[in-house]
Amino acid sequence: MADNKKTNKKLILKIVLSLAIVICLVAGIFLLINYVPPVKEALILATTKKPETFTELYFEDHLSLPTEIVLFEENSFKFTIHNLENRDMDYNYEVYIEADGEKQVIENYSILIKNNEYKTIPESFAITTPAQRAKIVVNLIDKNQAIHFWMGEE
Repeated sequence: MADNKKTNKKLILKIVLSLAIVICLVAGIFLLINYVPPVKEALILATTKKPETFTELYFEDHLSLPTEIVLFEENSFKFTIHNLENRDMDYNYEVYIEADGEKQVIENYSILIKNNEYKTIPESFAITTPAQRAKIVVNLIDKNQAIHFWMGEE
């Protein structure tokens, strides 16, 4: 019976020590998370699901984009910026013609688009210097995102 009491005391001592270690670990983790900002930020980043953010940039009616270069003829197209960045965005964009290694800016502008909204922007231009091929580019400057189409001689 004395051996049983010793065994029970040892078992109780082990349980108490294990419980004390668990309490110390939990308290240590709590203190670490709440009083060391990089640890707290890392925990938040690791356990928080962030929604995907992006911007859609596309031509409206892409089948009707101008294809032939006719000097001094007015050409037009529309492009759309769709803000899916989960916040309002100020988009800096430029539209330009690239032909024979030269860049001719059509428009350089900034537009505010609210979250989950879109803007369709009409553009018109004329090619004024002879070229066999020309690339018309819409570039979202701050997003490093661009779309383009090609035009060629008749």
